Amino acid sequence: MAENYSSTTTSNSVVSGFFDGSALADKTFYGFRLNKNGDLNVEIINDGTTIVKLPMDDILDETDYKHWFWSSDTIEFYFNETNGHLIMKMI
Repeated sequence: MAENYSSTTTSNSVVSGFFDGSALADKTFYGFRLNKNGDLNVEIINDGTTIVKLPMDDILDETDYKHWFWSSDTIEFYFNETNGHLIMKMI
């Protein structure tokens, strides 16, 4: 997942770790939310048509993503049966 980012601005480039233009268009979005019971939901969006709504700074809603990322790699999720930790494996 680590990528090298250019410090110059060109079409579909990345500046200071921020994506501009359509740099995320071919990436898959992974968003993590907690429901009212505290259960983790992982939302995976890669259809190219669904709008991703990220939370605004200092305005948190219980349905907002708690964490998120985009990746060009396929990610497999599973829980460790020994300690219950969520494991993310890049395929």
